[in-house]
Amino acid sequence: MTAPVVVCEGLVHIYKDRVIEVVALQGLDLVVEPAEVVAVVGRSGSGKTTLMNILAGTEVPNAGQVVVAGHDLTAMSERERDEYRRSIVGYALQHSQANLTRDLNALENVVLPMHAGTMRDRRQRAKELLDGMGMSALAGQFPGDLSGGEAQRLAVAIAMANGPELLLADEPTAELDEATAAELLTDMRSLLTARGTAAVIVTHDHNVEKHANRVVQIRDGRTSTETRWREAEGTFVADEVLIMDRAGRLQLPKAFVERLKLRRRVRAHLEGDEVRIRPVEGQDE
Repeated sequence: MTAPVVVCEGLVHIYKDRVIEVVALQGLDLVVEPAEVVAVVGRSGSGKTTLMNILAGTEVPNAGQVVVAGHDLTAMSERERDEYRRSIVGYALQHSQANLTRDLNALENVVLPMHAGTMRDRRQRAKELLDGMGMSALAGQFPGDLSGGEAQRLAVAIAMANGPELLLADEPTAELDEATAAELLTDMRSLLTARGTAAVIVTHDHNVEKHANRVVQIRDGRTSTETRWREAEGTFVADEVLIMDRAGRLQLPKAFVERLKLRRRVRAHLEGDEVRIRPVEGQDE
């Protein structure tokens, strides 16, 4: 059985300064299988960015375990982290132009981060990546001449330059219209599939979710629900399940809590092979 590309168990991350302490992650679990595309969703402040920074090797969690492609990110030296960021993970930032070097053309931008092979080999690999992202005809164009969608396509090609085992993409469609976003996602998914690369994509775009194998929602620093999209009778149908952590804790969807008027205490009992939850009568507001 093939080992997962990503295993996060009980991640805790706390930001501190002299006057405030913010718990960004509080026991987050996540597993990503080889070649799997996982979309991560959640409100601002839910912990998405912190998770991405940890997976990118730029932050270290305060507690918990995180292993990516066999690399324990909690036990790395700075040299090992540099090599990890060069070879194991690729990161396409939210603002596409932040990924690009403005005085290099598209082909040169993809070649720039490569560190293996002759220059001829690197240029060939760069051409193949540009082709995979539908950018072959624009190889000689400079970033300033590219549209938003083209710049984002180039950013993905750059992130894939060293054949990473994990691609991280932060809001890849945030700056794009719906049609352009759909075309980008289709080509990006095809490239990931062809390369056997896993991906974690942070997004607020529901269309991105339909290009992923799974959608994981983060609430209050923990993974709370998981959705798998499937096509049935020409339309997409969502199958959603709750995620239970190792301590047996669940986060109920907000809509359930509001509809049942659940507060601090609830009653739970077994009924056959089901668990029933209902509010406790007479609770204080």
